[in-house]
Amino acid sequence: MEKPKSKFSFLLVVAASLAAVSASAQSGNGFRMNSKSVLPKAPIATPAPTFNNYFFGYGGVVFQSTWRNTGAFDFHPGGYDFQPGRIDPFNIPMNWSPEAGWTVGGGVGRYSGLFGGSRFELEGTYLNNSVSMLTYSDFLLPANFDLATTALMVNYLKEIPLGGVMGYVGGGIGWGWTTMRGDIDTIRYSDSDDGFAWQLIAGVDFPITERLALFTQYRYLVLSRQSFTTDFGDFTNATDSSPSSHSILVGARVSF
Repeated sequence: MEKPKSKFSFLLVVAASLAAVSASAQSGNGFRMNSKSVLPKAPIATPAPTFNNYFFGYGGVVFQSTWRNTGAFDFHPGGYDFQPGRIDPFNIPMNWSPEAGWTVGGGVGRYSGLFGGSRFELEGTYLNNSVSMLTYSDFLLPANFDLATTALMVNYLKEIPLGGVMGYVGGGIGWGWTTMRGDIDTIRYSDSDDGFAWQLIAGVDFPITERLALFTQYRYLVLSRQSFTTDFGDFTNATDSSPSSHSILVGARVSF
């Protein structure tokens, strides 16, 4: 009468062992076995690490839209008698198309559960484009100057899961400082202007590790109207509208 009981007990032990091994084999990523045990025990779930913050950096190419400006000389009262048919020294159309340039930047951010997944960022960015030719009224003039912009932005990004990658869209507001340095037909400029700036952002993150992600990003940045005066102080060109730029970026983001 003792043998059937022993055999039944043995079968229970074997079945329990097989169930434990089967469960561990099917657990996949996110589970681990207890490292202190000699025999397998029930799998213990390992929660994914939680990161609240991150920092990021990037570089890329920037294409600026055409700058449409109006130039004006600084004449003393009564020093000029305008005649029809001549160039109006207080209303001279000046347009230039900056060459493709470069941009770098970076910042810090914080993850949020807002709207199902969001990010908030504080970002610093730098853009540089050169100009080698422009139109001055009906004349084509040589030029050799750079337009360099530094901006400090606060961004909001809405995350959009896309399978194995993470997409996002958003925008930001801040302040931009632009310097015009160089010359137009040997007339020197080294002047700066600043004002409100805003941008639109769209990108995709490619996760590499739990902490590291690479990304590619597009952004559209708009500055306030700008004005620059020659080093002599006798001529100022001012934009007719807000200058804008398009940037294609690649970068990395590290969570912590």
